[in-house]
Amino acid sequence: MEFPNLVDEQEQLVDALVRREGLLSRDVRTIASPYRIAPLGAHIDHQGGPVLGMTINAYTLMAYVPTDDGTIQLRSHNYAGAVALKLHEIPRVTKGFWGDYVQAAVLALTEKFSLSRGIKGILKGMLPGGGLSSSASVIICYLSALAEVNQIKLTPWDYVQLTQTAENKYIGLNNGILDQTSIVFGQRHHLLYIDTKKPSVCAVPTSVKEKDYRLLIAYSGYARQLTATGFNQRVQECQEAAKELGELGELGELRELRKRGRENTVYLSSIDGEGRVTATKLSDISEEAFHRHKQKLSPQLYRRASHFFTEVQRVNQGIEAWRNGQLAEFGQLMKESCQSSIEQYECGTPVIQDLQQIVSSAEGVIGSRFSGGGFGGCVVGLVQPSYAESAVAQIKDTYLSLHPEVTEQALVYLADSVKGI
Repeated sequence: MEFPNLVDEQEQLVDALVRREGLLSRDVRTIASPYRIAPLGAHIDHQGGPVLGMTINAYTLMAYVPTDDGTIQLRSHNYAGAVALKLHEIPRVTKGFWGDYVQAAVLALTEKFSLSRGIKGILKGMLPGGGLSSSASVIICYLSALAEVNQIKLTPWDYVQLTQTAENKYIGLNNGILDQTSIVFGQRHHLLYIDTKKPSVCAVPTSVKEKDYRLLIAYSGYARQLTATGFNQRVQECQEAAKELGELGELGELRELRKRGRENTVYLSSIDGEGRVTATKLSDISEEAFHRHKQKLSPQLYRRASHFFTEVQRVNQGIEAWRNGQLAEFGQLMKESCQSSIEQYECGTPVIQDLQQIVSSAEGVIGSRFSGGGFGGCVVGLVQPSYAESAVAQIKDTYLSLHPEVTEQALVYLADSVKGI
């Protein structure tokens, strides 16, 4: 099963808005914001770790026109209800309604820019809530539309920062910048290496041809809302591990260097209100310091930190495997990443673990792992093209025999990489 054709979907959305609002087709504008997969780099972007992303041919789409009265009027193809807001009277985000994301986008945008015109439109997500960054994708749609009708020029890094503000500050999700950075900077047939600490990006080519692999997306049928899972708790545990490691090791030593006026000789994570050096993320800690002090961490914090440092290694190994066309090695790293997510990071519902095992065992699948937070949604896989169709059928049949309750919702797609926005 392939994702719907982008042009056809856009035309249908424009027609729907024209019929509903009595508009002319030529007046309607469209945005297509792709989803992303992250083959390696699970759960480390919020800790300043390096990650690998790739944009795919599944999208959040919006057809819209500007409004001169500063109102926002939106409907969704996927969800019931409508959004009706005034730009200068945006209520507090209540969480749980699909309109939360446009509220968050407006609030983030108005921190830096003045808005006078609103938008009226219809949205459609090809797989919302599936763990493919649909929340970042839809926020980028809103930011792009509002910026366009208000003649605001946003840089690529503006999109990254504003999307993070919207999700962290207004949605309440303490995620990093993997999703939106992939969506903004993604390149077809390339992995995007994202150094989330600097931040910086680099598109990594591969020696294999595009026809030599397919991307597989297996949707469990269970959407997830990360703010209602253990996602934020895991982020907090990583931060606690960083703080404890900093106190135990090198950051404690840095205080003495700072007192002697030698702070420029070493990297200081942050300095609190009392002038103390602190670690706020695991990327503030060297791998050597982790190994030196790991036995002093609680078992839980040890597991979180262990996942971080081993995942960083997998990302670095994965770059070379991808660059050299070693897909089998890359696929093995994906499997190891997912196993670490289960055992060390302790995410993954029983259902999504079932699906991961089924995808991983399907003939022709080179590697697979959870997509997104790992608390529901999708499993992504790398599959040999000659086995792609049979793998789709095998995965769906096996999964539904275990979980017939999602017969109408579970889907398995074949996907291709595309350029970002």
